[in-house]
Amino acid sequence: MGNAENELKLSKFLLQKYADIINERERRTIGEIKELVDGKDLSIQSLVQDFRGAGYSFKENYFEALKKVFELVKNEIEFVDADLGINYWLTAKEVLEARSADDEDLAVFLCAAMKALGDDSAEVIIAELDDLKTHAFVATTLPGKDPEQNFLILDPAQGHEIDFYKGTKADVLKKYSFQKQKIKRFLYRFNSEKYEQFLE
Repeated sequence: MGNAENELKLSKFLLQKYADIINERERRTIGEIKELVDGKDLSIQSLVQDFRGAGYSFKENYFEALKKVFELVKNEIEFVDADLGINYWLTAKEVLEARSADDEDLAVFLCAAMKALGDDSAEVIIAELDDLKTHAFVATTLPGKDPEQNFLILDPAQGHEIDFYKGTKADVLKKYSFQKQKIKRFLYRFNSEKYEQFLE
């Protein structure tokens, strides 16, 4: 077994050994979770400033700016499907430093950037899929003449084109899948203004 494999094995062992301590330390209140996506983080502000451009208008320029942010997130931050048995929340700065994140941290990061661009309807959704695993993505309604046709799901863990999951809400939710698994039900959804948990 190589040195890198031994380090990985030891790291996983230590994470599992101290999982209870990590989980307790990483516990967040609803208010703290909402703050993660409020768009005020300096790392997020700096990131979106590069894509806003002079004379930025949410109504006129949002989709182009969002496209650039989404491309950066899906191409420069690696999705890691890590089942470590611990709950943690990475800050935007930590995501940018690590250049890797799980689906929840990717969704939180992207939603915060969308909020910083002026999108008040963007929200993180954590869904249960048909295989009973959970998965996080971002949903919003784009500005435009026909809001009924502008529902959008962005899932940087998949690397899809920005408008792949765009259309009516019913059609998009029907089309959406992650690793060939469809949405069974929503568990949570939140942004800086609301936090909603769906009970059985």
